[in-house]
Amino acid sequence: MKRRKVIKHIGLGLSAGIALPGWLASCKGDDPAPTPGYEGTVAIVGAGAAGLYTADILKAQGIKVILFEASDRLGGRVKTLKTTDKPSASLIFNSLSPLSSDFPNELGAGQIIGSDSSWGKVVEQLKLTTVNLGTATTNNYFLDGAFVESSAAEADSDFIAAKNFFDNIATYSGGNVSVQQAILSAGISPRMYAILNSWIGNKYGTTNERMSMLALSDGLKLVTRNNELQTLSDNPMQDALLSRFSNVAVDVMSNTVVSEIDYTGEKIVMYGENTASAETFSVEVDKVIVTAPVSILKSGSISFTPGLNAKKTAALSRMDMDPALRILLDFKANFWGADSGFLYGGTTAPDYFTSGAGRSDVNRTMAVTIAGPEAATLSALGKDAIPVLLAELDTIFDGKATLNIRKDLNDNIIAIIQDWSLEPFIKGGMSYAKPGGTNQDRIDLAEPVNSKLFFAGEATDVNGEFGTLNGALLSAERAAQEVIDSI
Repeated sequence: MKRRKVIKHIGLGLSAGIALPGWLASCKGDDPAPTPGYEGTVAIVGAGAAGLYTADILKAQGIKVILFEASDRLGGRVKTLKTTDKPSASLIFNSLSPLSSDFPNELGAGQIIGSDSSWGKVVEQLKLTTVNLGTATTNNYFLDGAFVESSAAEADSDFIAAKNFFDNIATYSGGNVSVQQAILSAGISPRMYAILNSWIGNKYGTTNERMSMLALSDGLKLVTRNNELQTLSDNPMQDALLSRFSNVAVDVMSNTVVSEIDYTGEKIVMYGENTASAETFSVEVDKVIVTAPVSILKSGSISFTPGLNAKKTAALSRMDMDPALRILLDFKANFWGADSGFLYGGTTAPDYFTSGAGRSDVNRTMAVTIAGPEAATLSALGKDAIPVLLAELDTIFDGKATLNIRKDLNDNIIAIIQDWSLEPFIKGGMSYAKPGGTNQDRIDLAEPVNSKLFFAGEATDVNGEFGTLNGALLSAERAAQEVIDSI
């Protein structure tokens, strides 16, 4: 099947009118119909955003799909706190009392990055109300051990230099060093290191010391969306995602862990276990799309026969995925600013976000995001990580965090921890390239094998959107097209 002969029809029917891939929307009305009658089955490992969207495209084309999801829920790293959620190793409730917020609390992907991005277009097509964080909120900072409002920070010469560095990452032309080494070479004041780590390293799931400046720069050169940052006003992100791809939910086998993929013969044989029934299984399919995170691929949890080629294993060696936490803190009063969006510059937690800003008058919940080695340290503390965060806030806000934190009748702090490193089938936050890595590694990881084995997921995005929901969706479009081209 040729690309221009097929793409006209991808997403139609099941997905009619809903955020079709750009390459589909651009096809001419007189393109010939697709070659009919593919009778094979395409298996998709993982029912996160990439897996769901890939299935959606292929199913709309009349291709039989089956998704194998290791966990008991759909959505992957898109996860919204639910009233029905139960405590687990990775989801820790410090109190049984609910949060005071009257808006959805996101435990994973929390914002729409680019109103015209892949995910932004889905949100628009679903007609969901959004909040533009750029106009509704102001970002403030921890600097020199004090709270500094945005207006004061923007008048600081060191801040201006750091902001200029950040704004020009895409024009970087230096060596393949860490982001932190590039910051040092640029002569940025040490006063700004924590803020720059908030803006860059933590946002990409790690720290500035651990990620490649060159790979980041090369990726950002490819980004075409705008930089408008939004949140959903009323709708949970997970509900929006699952609503968009509800048509493929019937094709998902939950609690089904794939442990081996043997693509030696004409048919591919997949082996695994259903963890709900403790029964092992094997199944024959014709093509497989793997959307498992980098952490799972690197761990060997899924074995491949033949093994992955040297190009892919080398690419994986230059990528990583660090621990990541999302911690929700509920306060009796907002003491940091009702219009505050992000608080950047913390050393314990680089990213404190005002969850209800622009969404609710009940605006006293913080969503705290930590990635990298500090996340590993806090993960080891379990519930004891909560007072560590309060201590950092107390230092900046003169003890107001401890004074205002909500507690239940048993004097337990009302807070919730989502520890992504303890999600057994995710094991971390998002992929990043280590120093020495390049964007070519993502291209190599994404490359199909023998027209049988395909790869999707944010780590395989080749458009500079790695680490995001946008990247997951874009990778799904690419992988689906590769499958169609191989038929």
